[in-house]
Amino acid sequence: MRIREAIGAAVTAIATAALTVTAPASVPEAAAAPPPPPRNNITIDRTVHIAPDGTISMTGTYRCTLLRGVPAGTVFVAGNLRQGGRADSIGGSRALCDGDVHKWRNSARPGREEYRPGPARADGTLLQLRKDKHGILLPHFLAVASKRDVTLVAGP
Repeated sequence: MRIREAIGAAVTAIATAALTVTAPASVPEAAAAPPPPPRNNITIDRTVHIAPDGTISMTGTYRCTLLRGVPAGTVFVAGNLRQGGRADSIGGSRALCDGDVHKWRNSARPGREEYRPGPARADGTLLQLRKDKHGILLPHFLAVASKRDVTLVAGP
């Protein structure tokens, strides 16, 4: 019986040691690494400016990184503004997709009706034009800034 007990104790010791070595260490949540930032994103600043001539200027930030193996194509930052019953695209500017965060500013003078200082809604997109297998340029959304409340203010 002593041999069986010795073998049993040895197996138990080995199993316990294996579990101790392979069991993941408990890491407090505060010490856990933060998730990596999104590869592509766009933000819209809360303040949108209306110049005396009616030109609207929207600003924000964007970050984009193109995937290897995906055909490169021109990438644009675009913003849209809504107030009352009207909505307009506020320009489009070319984006630099190098993985860094960049500021953007788009301006446009919308049609006949003018926007007024006060509350509005805005959204934006980071859009890449890519050729399909037939060579036709098609839009591909890299990031979308959901509708958000903004304030239109008079000024530059």
